[in-house]
Amino acid sequence: MDFLITETQLRKILTEQDKSKMSDYMKTLYSFTSDLVSNVYKKYELNLKMLLTWGTSVGGMVMPLDNFIKTGNFDLTEDQQNLILVGIAMFIFYEGKTATNKVLKKIKEEGLQDTFKVVLEKAKKLKTVFAEFLKSANVITGGFLETVAYSFLIPIITDIYSMAIDSVNMKQTSILIAQRLVSTGVVLLTVEVLSVAIRKIIRKFKKSEL
Repeated sequence: MDFLITETQLRKILTEQDKSKMSDYMKTLYSFTSDLVSNVYKKYELNLKMLLTWGTSVGGMVMPLDNFIKTGNFDLTEDQQNLILVGIAMFIFYEGKTATNKVLKKIKEEGLQDTFKVVLEKAKKLKTVFAEFLKSANVITGGFLETVAYSFLIPIITDIYSMAIDSVNMKQTSILIAQRLVSTGVVLLTVEVLSVAIRKIIRKFKKSEL
């Protein structure tokens, strides 16, 4: 790279960009989950508010699947798409729970089992690839909850890298980015935990460039 930015310059950028891309992503992910839960309740009377506990993480995992459905060869109504997506979310985050079984029953009643299986397979691959990425960066040791806790990072990993790669102090940069994300109020992780994860991810990217 031809230049480096100082901590002061990075802090100024993060402070001035009240509507930064990363912050907006966090709010978008949470809103996506919230809207999904609301729409499914209105149509199918399934109360899945428990998904809001993991709001941004659910969004990070499910939004790519929403695009997969919309761009794929699926003949579904919007309500059916929503039902499949919450089914995927419940299966990944709350497998075996009574509420999950109710969603799966509704999917069966709608005759959507085959489509659900296709999208679920895509979801499993996404989760596996993401988990392997985090493990390779030494962010997690393989625990399921650790993986889903960080899934809100899926849409913004490259943005984090782009912002941090030219910084002088990787540790301070990671803290500043973590503070920005946590300040949105929709991320469950603490600044300390998240900043360590971000620092490891940046380090992995830098090593890959060598």
